[in-house]
Amino acid sequence: MGTASSGILYPWLDEPWQKLNAYLASQRLPQALLIHGVDGIGKTYLAETFAQKLLCKHPEIFACGDCAGCRLFLAGTHPDFLRIEPAERGKPIAVDTVRHLIANLSLKPQYGGYRIVVFCAAHQLNISAANALLKTLEEPGENTVMLLLTDMPSALPATIFSRCQRLPIALPDDAVAARWLEEQGTGEATAVLLATARHAPLKALALAESDVVERRRTAFSEYVDVALRRQEPITLAERWSTLAYEDLVDWMVSWTIDLIRLRSVPDSPRLDNPDLRQGLQALVRRLHLKSLFGFLDLLLQAKRALNGQVNRQLLLEELLIHWAQLGQSPQADWDLS
Repeated sequence: MGTASSGILYPWLDEPWQKLNAYLASQRLPQALLIHGVDGIGKTYLAETFAQKLLCKHPEIFACGDCAGCRLFLAGTHPDFLRIEPAERGKPIAVDTVRHLIANLSLKPQYGGYRIVVFCAAHQLNISAANALLKTLEEPGENTVMLLLTDMPSALPATIFSRCQRLPIALPDDAVAARWLEEQGTGEATAVLLATARHAPLKALALAESDVVERRRTAFSEYVDVALRRQEPITLAERWSTLAYEDLVDWMVSWTIDLIRLRSVPDSPRLDNPDLRQGLQALVRRLHLKSLFGFLDLLLQAKRALNGQVNRQLLLEELLIHWAQLGQSPQADWDLS
C-alpha cells in the first residue's frame, strides 16, 4: 500500500498520515475529525487507509491486509465501517440518511473494536441533517470515530465545524506533484493538467484520462466571446448546460484569480492557467481590479450555492450576464491577435 520513499501511496500525504498515527499512539484519537483540503488531493484515500488500520486485527504501520477485518473492509462489507455521501454529485446529504446512521450507531460494534464513519463531501449536509448530527458528533459512542471530509470547510455549518478537530491537507509543491504525475505517464501534458486541476495531483491524473482539457480551452474561447460581445451570455449558458456546473464555476474562479494576478502584476510568473496566458493578458486590459474582486466573490457564492437547492441553469446565466457587463469600458483595447 505504501511507497519506499514516504510510506504512504501519495508522498504529499505523509505528514497528515503521521499525525493520524500520532493521535492513535497517544490514545487521543478525536471522535470527530474534519479532514479538509482541495478536491483531488487524496482525502478519501487517507481516511479509508486509516479506517482500515483501525479495523485491522494486526496493524503495524498500515493494516495487515490479511486478517478477517481487512478482508471485510477491502470487500466493502465490514459492518463497523460506514460511509455517508450524497446520492449524486451536487445533491445534499439528507436528514433521513443521518437518522439512519444515528440508529445504526445506537447498536454496539459487531466486531467489538472501532466503528468508523466517513462523511464524504460533509459540506453537503443540509441544515436538517447537520442539526440532527450535532449530538452524535459530541457523543458518538465508545470507540466510534467520525471522519468528515470536505474541500469547502467554510460551507460547513458553524455548529458542525466547532465540534470537530481539524486536519488540513496542503497542496504539494508543484515540483513534487509534477514529478509524481510524470511517474504515472502524463508526459508533456503534466503542466497543463496540473493547471486545469488547480494543482491537485489526483484530479490532474483523472483529467489525463478525459477530454476535459480541450473542453476547458473551448469554454475559455467562448467565455472570451461573451466579453467581446460576439456571443450572448444566455446562448452560451444554454450551450454549457451539457457540462458539469461545478467544473464550469471552478474554471471561472481560476480564470478570475489569474486575471486579478495579471491586473496586479502584468508579468506574473504564476498562473493557474499558464496555457491561457495570452488570452488572459488580452482580457485584463479592460477589467478593473475592484470589479474582478467583486466578480470573484460572486463566483465563490455560486460555488457554495451549487451544494444546495438552486436553479443551476439560472445561476449560470446570471454569472455570464455579470461577466458580459464586467468590462464594458469604451476605451478598452480588445486586440486578441
